[in-house]
Amino acid sequence: MSKYTNLLSEQIKEDIETYIIENELKPHDALPSERKLAETLDVNRLTLRAALKRLRNEHHIYTIHGKGNFVSPPKIEDDTHNFTSFTTGWSSDGYITSSKVVLFDLIESPLPVCTHLNLSLGEKVYQLRRIRFLNDEPILLETSYIPQKYCPGLEQYNFAVSSLYDTLSNNYHLNLKEIQESMSITALTKEESLYLNGQEEETAFFIKSTTFDNEKPIEYCITVSRAERYMMSSTLKSENS
Repeated sequence: MSKYTNLLSEQIKEDIETYIIENELKPHDALPSERKLAETLDVNRLTLRAALKRLRNEHHIYTIHGKGNFVSPPKIEDDTHNFTSFTTGWSSDGYITSSKVVLFDLIESPLPVCTHLNLSLGEKVYQLRRIRFLNDEPILLETSYIPQKYCPGLEQYNFAVSSLYDTLSNNYHLNLKEIQESMSITALTKEESLYLNGQEEETAFFIKSTTFDNEKPIEYCITVSRAERYMMSSTLKSENS
């Protein structure tokens, strides 16, 4: 595709976004057929299809084979500026939160977990995997590793209803002050797609985070979320502001 065609498809993409706004199309509303949309925007079908592909890749629209193109629902936006628990943070934004525990076990720490938690190989850690829901929609698949030596008896708590961070703070007097995160792109496995109501090989975010009690690592967590439904945002300020 030529540079000119790329530039034109970008302009048409913006025109389609404007069309959606001006016609007050809501999530899951259908766009006009390609023929009608091409006529409305006065553009050839090849350029229109390139623009629609860009919109699909950015998750602004989705396509149902044989039925057409539809407006995607807005992504769930996670403001990473503040350190809060899943329940506290999302509840304050007006969401109804819930969790489902799919795995909770005491295991010998594998080497990657040891590295993140400063443990000796084989030290016992709790492995807690939960599906996290917002308004009954599965948004995140979280797998947490917590050293047993810092919170013996953690298995007595039901983390489908209890906050892990609140439990660590209130019951084990751990002073959770900092989270370090890194994010990359992955593809959903078959198991992950079933948990998150997605498609196998669908693009997803892969987030690794370590939570600290002062300088001591307390939790290592791996989070998977569908890129189509989730985004992270933050506010950066200069040192002079």
